[in-house]
Amino acid sequence: MRIDKTRLYTIAVVAMVAGGSLLSIAYPGWNATGEAVAASAQEKTQARQSLNEVMTLLRAVDTAYASGNSTEAQTKFDQARSSWNKISPLISAREAREAQLLFDSLGNQLKSSGPPPR
Repeated sequence: MRIDKTRLYTIAVVAMVAGGSLLSIAYPGWNATGEAVAASAQEKTQARQSLNEVMTLLRAVDTAYASGNSTEAQTKFDQARSSWNKISPLISAREAREAQLLFDSLGNQLKSSGPPPR
């Protein structure tokens, strides 16, 4: 059974977002003077909520695309990217960049491919 590239990209984005965000919440970043900057409980809660929203939206992208609704998949993808943009500043620059590249790749796949094969 062959898995569609878009589904693989979606899975990869979900894994990167989840892994990167959870690691950064567990290991606080550093400020310019080299001192640790711990996220407040409220910031952690907001980041987790945003991460859950991104993951839910990416699952919806996958579901919509698999059911042949590329317009809905694109809409959900745009919403997921918007939600991701809220939390990407809270994680390390490298992890945020990796996930951003995956978002870009998935976005390009959604735009360049029509409806999924049935």
